[in-house]
Amino acid sequence: MADDTNAKIVKTEEYKQTTALMRPVVRAAELVDLHKEVAEMCRAALVEGTDYGVIPGTDRSGKKALLKAGAERLSVAFGVYPRYAIVSSEVDHDREIAYTKRKKIWTNNKPSWSEEAGSTRGLYRYVIRCELVSRATGAVVADSIASCSSLESKYIDRPRDSENTVVKMAQKRAFVSAVLNGFGLSDRFTLDADEHD
Repeated sequence: MADDTNAKIVKTEEYKQTTALMRPVVRAAELVDLHKEVAEMCRAALVEGTDYGVIPGTDRSGKKALLKAGAERLSVAFGVYPRYAIVSSEVDHDREIAYTKRKKIWTNNKPSWSEEAGSTRGLYRYVIRCELVSRATGAVVADSIASCSSLESKYIDRPRDSENTVVKMAQKRAFVSAVLNGFGLSDRFTLDADEHD
């Protein structure tokens, strides 16, 4: 009987520890120093127009988009590399797809739309997970999931030519997102034009 009581007490203490409020793992001063160091590294190491930039025809908020080249550079700086896995996919080479393709046109900073109807054959959709893996320890330090589909307006009229492009775009989206989230850069950068359309 005493053993059962001891077991209940231990379980109650374990429960209290696991449900306690989360506490910061660094002091505020360390976090501020880290933020300054990362900001300085971004200023010194990244090149506007190559690593990040404003994408024409997207949100005019002024926040720069992190491009794949910039995400690669930041990955080297933080000592990580991307590892990809297909979470799910849909591949149908023969599916007939009817579409209405809409295109945003910017005139004097105001959008309007043009439409084009058609049909095509083939459907490709990939959901990709990107893990950022520490080169030093092999531990996963961040991850993100993203998708791309041949039903998106930029691919809808040429799906049979776009399967590899769809895979690569899903990888790129997941990679850039993992870098932004993993290293706390969302206040400095946004995702590129694919996420603004």
